[in-house]
Amino acid sequence: MKMIEKLKAETRELHEQIEDKNLARKIMDHSIDLNTYKILLLQNYIAYRETESEIQKFLPGYEGKKHRQLRQDLAQLGISENIPAKNGIFECHSKAEALGAAYVVEGSALGGMVLAKNLQKCTALAEVPRHFFFNGDKNNMQDWKAFKEELENCHFTTSEEELAIEKAKGTFRFFEHIFDTHFENSLDPTFEDQR
Repeated sequence: MKMIEKLKAETRELHEQIEDKNLARKIMDHSIDLNTYKILLLQNYIAYRETESEIQKFLPGYEGKKHRQLRQDLAQLGISENIPAKNGIFECHSKAEALGAAYVVEGSALGGMVLAKNLQKCTALAEVPRHFFFNGDKNNMQDWKAFKEELENCHFTTSEEELAIEKAKGTFRFFEHIFDTHFENSLDPTFEDQR
């Protein structure tokens, strides 16, 4: 079995569990309002900022651009990005772990394409001039394809496979932890004052 298939099989249940908790589900049913969208962007910014910065330590060519796109979204909506990751620490300790984490981060491009199409149907977000993260750009899929190739060209020992799989699971849990934190208390004044 290919490594990508092992990662998918081992994380399927966690992936589905997290999708149920993610505020992005409100994009899918078109019920999202502007405040909820801001919280969703902030949650994603923190999760991607923490994971991408750790992945970059072990994968030299890794761009880690998702948190930068989210930073643009936040700036456009007048939200400060200087929010500490007080809700958990994410770390990678090896290339194998970084590849496991990148599987989760890069794999999110697939869902991002579906979300981008549905954003256009969210009437409460009509005033948002541009979506940087949920942009629907097909080039996002190129990053996923490049990552899959890199993953398949890596030769994993049995222990490295286990490390990658456990870190992929840990990455999903980290996202879940961030998604469970809605940030309303710390951001209500920001929403009001900087719109």
